[in-house]
Amino acid sequence: MDKSSQSKKISYSTPDFSSYPPRAIEDVVVHPLGLEVVYEKNKRTFHLSRDLREHATDPETTHPITKETLISPLNIPDDFSIKQAEISSDGFARVTWSHKITPNDKGVSVYHSGWLYRTGMITEVNFEDAIEAKIWDAIDFGDIPKISGTNFSDNKEFEKMLITLIQYGVVIIKGLPVNEDTLENIASKIGTIRNSNFGRIFDVKYKHNPDSNAYTNEELLLHNDLSTREYIPGLQLLFCMINETDGGFSTLADGFSIADYIRKQDKKMYDLLSDYNVSFANKAKTSDYRIESPIIRHNNKGAVDEIRWTCWLRSPLRGSLTEMNDFYEAQKKFYKLVNSIQFKVEFKLNPGDMICMDNRRILHGRSRFSETHGERWLRGCYLERDELQSALRVVRRDMRWHG
Repeated sequence: MDKSSQSKKISYSTPDFSSYPPRAIEDVVVHPLGLEVVYEKNKRTFHLSRDLREHATDPETTHPITKETLISPLNIPDDFSIKQAEISSDGFARVTWSHKITPNDKGVSVYHSGWLYRTGMITEVNFEDAIEAKIWDAIDFGDIPKISGTNFSDNKEFEKMLITLIQYGVVIIKGLPVNEDTLENIASKIGTIRNSNFGRIFDVKYKHNPDSNAYTNEELLLHNDLSTREYIPGLQLLFCMINETDGGFSTLADGFSIADYIRKQDKKMYDLLSDYNVSFANKAKTSDYRIESPIIRHNNKGAVDEIRWTCWLRSPLRGSLTEMNDFYEAQKKFYKLVNSIQFKVEFKLNPGDMICMDNRRILHGRSRFSETHGERWLRGCYLERDELQSALRVVRRDMRWHG
């Protein structure tokens, strides 16, 4: 079978737009509640009968164009089960059902072996999009791969950029065209731009009547943007248009690395930063955003998922004097680490350089600059983390299809 015909076959035998490497099925075992599929090296997946039926690929179950499901749990009888299962001649799993669900249902569904493996394997850790974060400190920053802006249209370079951003929380693209539309072009290649009170695209430059410290020439200590929001933007892109000033160096630190260091060195401090709710509030004439949140936040698996900190957007502490004093000391130690030479890096952005960063992980800032000697102009925007993961899946899908 040639590559094009194989791709077509894969497309029509899975209930989504992805393609899956076939997996050799050695056995299929019917259980009262569902199907067990046995692969090479004794790897196994389990599939609930009723759930598996909802993901059949026939056009009355999965729309042939949108690939979205057309039936729901309400269509599946409570006593629904598998009557028989076997390995088909093409190596897929052929399942015969106890009931016919849709008007033209033949009572039989065929499932691609790669799709079964990928969607059913709960212990496999080598999936291509299971990219683990790599924490870094100042001495490691130079090892983070740089991306060529001149090759960015190439899928391999784009994939490299996405992987680097997922792993390290930051990536720098060098040598992009110095045009006002470059930022939006790069951001749109990743996904949908998120709007904010600063606009869909914002220009970071000196203003005589600023509505944020970002639009002054003052030093910005390390922080993340929009820490006053319930849901901090997942990604931030900053593109350098002009940087002729004295000063104005960009600064970065890996919040996950700092959290890991604190956890290992001072568990009491770590717990305090993870439990104590800080009141964050923006200070603007046209908006009033407020949120209470700890500095270190965790996901449902207990892993650090977010660092929330903007020093100049905090409200006064609340609580007993002892509680407030304990937390004040903890946040001061935290911020001292953030801005220390152990974790903070400083460098100059040149026109055509773009920083792409995880805004819930990487703290960023800049050194003070002269507002009278040269101009400094960065363009910025926000996206969400899930845009990053989606872009990676799509570019890998395209690379598999088109080579």
